[in-house]
Amino acid sequence: MSRALVLVNPAAGGGRAWGVWERLQRRLPPARSLPVQRPADRAATRLAVQQAVEGGYERLVVFGGDGTLHLVANALLEVGAGQRVTLGVVPAGTGSDLARSLRIPRRLRAALTLALEGEGVPVDAGRCLGERASFHFINETSAGVAGLVDESVNAMPRRGATAFLVATVRALRRFRAVPMRLEVDGECWYEGPTFLATVANGTSFGKGMHIAPQAQWDDGWFDVVVVGEVRGTELVRRLPQVYLGTHLQARPVRVRRAKVVHLEPLAPAPPFDVDGETYPCGPATFEILPAALRVVAGPR
Repeated sequence: MSRALVLVNPAAGGGRAWGVWERLQRRLPPARSLPVQRPADRAATRLAVQQAVEGGYERLVVFGGDGTLHLVANALLEVGAGQRVTLGVVPAGTGSDLARSLRIPRRLRAALTLALEGEGVPVDAGRCLGERASFHFINETSAGVAGLVDESVNAMPRRGATAFLVATVRALRRFRAVPMRLEVDGECWYEGPTFLATVANGTSFGKGMHIAPQAQWDDGWFDVVVVGEVRGTELVRRLPQVYLGTHLQARPVRVRRAKVVHLEPLAPAPPFDVDGETYPCGPATFEILPAALRVVAGPR
């Protein structure tokens, strides 16, 4: 087994992650001797990753949700170690959608065993260069209603199993489409009222909503999904289709694959949803980075 460090986000899963880790550690003997850190914020996470790379760790096990994995992956890519250090994922967060795309077991004991012993495979990442924010992402970036959902979930003091569903229904009822322009691989592809625009590398967001069911995390392409103007009440009614991934043929939905996407909001918009985190929304260019990371995945 390669030399591994476990990074536990104590705020993941509504603040339950550290207690869950301690119980899991007691039940799995190989985990008892593992070095563990629990960085308190973004800056501490970045520093922990930097020190782990400098210290020669070959594997980082991320115990948390999509937001935790997002921070660790960004830190790895910033120091140029995305292909040198293997990422293991233990889905202990509220959403943990990338873990679904990677076929990580939902049982934490099985997920930890896989994260420690599994072989890393090449996984694409995305890079955003924006006027208001720049970042990397693994799963997806979305403009429109998804940012309101993130703000609502992240503000909840306790996040149960239905946190994303409740926040989504509330946001759908009050959000109004924002005009946006999207250029795809140098071509103007869409301009008009936009309820949601997602640049996806993984298949799902929002705890199991299969927004881009055909996306693959290792094919060198984004799946771009745009939902045009539609009433929020209709979207609430159609929400089961998104969970099932059968919404792509609906009238207000457009889908296209791309390597470079330029998005420009033409009016004030909610923040970007980025792997469950939020960043200020503004004109931005998204570029696929093929095989930028090595991540342990479950069997195909």
